[in-house]
Amino acid sequence: MVKTITKCRICGGNQLTSLMLLENQALTGVFPKTKTEKVTSGAVELVKCTSSNGCGLVQLRQSYDLSEMYGLNYGYRSGLNASMVKHLHSKVANILGMNLLQKGDLIIDIGSNDATTLRAYPQSEYDLVGIDPTGLKFSEYYPKEILLIPEFFSADAVAKALGGKRAKVITSFSMFYDLEDPIAFAKEIEGALADDGIWIFEQSYLPAMLRTNSFDTICHEHLEFYAVKQILWIAEKAGLKVLDIDFNDVNGGSFSITCAKVGAKYEPNQDKLNQILADETQLGLDTTEAFDAFKVRVEQARNDLMNFLKKAKSEGKRVCGLGASTKGNVLLQYYGITQDLISEIGEVNSDKFGSFTPGSLIPLSPESEILVSNPDYLLVLPWHFRAFFESLASMKGRKLVFPLPKFEIVDL
Repeated sequence: MVKTITKCRICGGNQLTSLMLLENQALTGVFPKTKTEKVTSGAVELVKCTSSNGCGLVQLRQSYDLSEMYGLNYGYRSGLNASMVKHLHSKVANILGMNLLQKGDLIIDIGSNDATTLRAYPQSEYDLVGIDPTGLKFSEYYPKEILLIPEFFSADAVAKALGGKRAKVITSFSMFYDLEDPIAFAKEIEGALADDGIWIFEQSYLPAMLRTNSFDTICHEHLEFYAVKQILWIAEKAGLKVLDIDFNDVNGGSFSITCAKVGAKYEPNQDKLNQILADETQLGLDTTEAFDAFKVRVEQARNDLMNFLKKAKSEGKRVCGLGASTKGNVLLQYYGITQDLISEIGEVNSDKFGSFTPGSLIPLSPESEILVSNPDYLLVLPWHFRAFFESLASMKGRKLVFPLPKFEIVDL
């Protein structure tokens, strides 16, 4: 079921201006087992809150059914991506380095997936809890020391499972942009957090999305596209304060925010926050001009890749894909790429073997088999992990095609 919003998800403003439309996208995290299996599809339209005195949030006009998107057919697993494992473990190392935690403290990871983040903590030192409605699918990866709550997060769910104990650390990585009501979620965080606790959350950063032409971030799951201005708006409404912000290159460019309760002893890095806000204003995020230029660049990248694929086909060259990621499925569908241009896609997730990409219906095979068959070109759909792919010994002597930030062929 699809709902269409008529007001902003955080400030309630009713002026929503269209920025970009991706028509007829099948759910990008659902992989059909046959070409005839029905997968829900529909438009995803990027809109901006332009109400006077509004928050300026960029968001999806549509809301798709959560149970369909995050059911047992959900395809993403953190532990299969070596770059992501390294990143998540570095996040935990940073938390441990804050000298914030004491033995027995409660640590909660929301959207815990296969427990990759939680397994990076010393297992006997803290009470470790993962909350994720898809967690049952990955329960075999949870050590007995980690409690899995296979539900959507709420302070009530935590209280029922843990008897009212509050968390010293809450993390939520790559999921805050998936929420229908971000302020309500932030208030639930405030209720589950200890008075001296911190919440660290990370997601795609809107200016980075524009800079890298990462239109493939626009999918059914991602309801909000944040800059710092909107994060500060939400924190204030939820009784929280933003302490610090860090940036990284994950998923094409992300930002990590550290928050605490308003009354907590920690002081915000105000000079840094002020500078970031000034930089965002300079980028023109309060207007639609930056988004108009973004669309032009996206169309150029699209034309470049499609021209290459059609030329390769006409010359009898074989092109295969690598990585049937959510972002990749957006790109395949928006560009109109099918098995006619890419014969198959190599995957490392065995759950996807024998399945097809949603909408574009390209067959998925083990990556090892694709590499043995030695295609002429490999289209890297998770292009944002470019450095990782280029560093792999298995890619030596191959031609890798990167679709974004701009079309590029690298001969290794």
